[in-house]
Amino acid sequence: GFCLMWALTVFLIWLVVGTPWIAIIPPLFMAFGDGVTGVVRNAVFKKRTKNPIGNVFMVIVCIPLGYYFAGMAGIPFWGVLAAVVASFVERYEFGPIDDNILITVSSTIILLTGYYLGPLF
Repeated sequence: GFCLMWALTVFLIWLVVGTPWIAIIPPLFMAFGDGVTGVVRNAVFKKRTKNPIGNVFMVIVCIPLGYYFAGMAGIPFWGVLAAVVASFVERYEFGPIDDNILITVSSTIILLTGYYLGPLF
């Protein structure tokens, strides 16, 4: 689901809002944020497992990414909110709906909401 969600997210968001800055945020969360969860969990537990420690490190990585790139579109705090939610949902999988889908869908919804509502502060 990683490659498919990456491509769909970038294409659809860029098509809807017309700016690459918002379109690249969900894939960045998926690549760097979700990537660090695996590194941390493997370092701590020596196996693939879901644990909140991975989510803590994901939010540490994703908040600056969300703030910076959403800031390029004038909605930095929506990027932070998207980072927090994406980091939370990463821990879950529902059958064929894996964390890559949950990360991209949740952050896309928040970022598009922010784009249309405008800055929080």
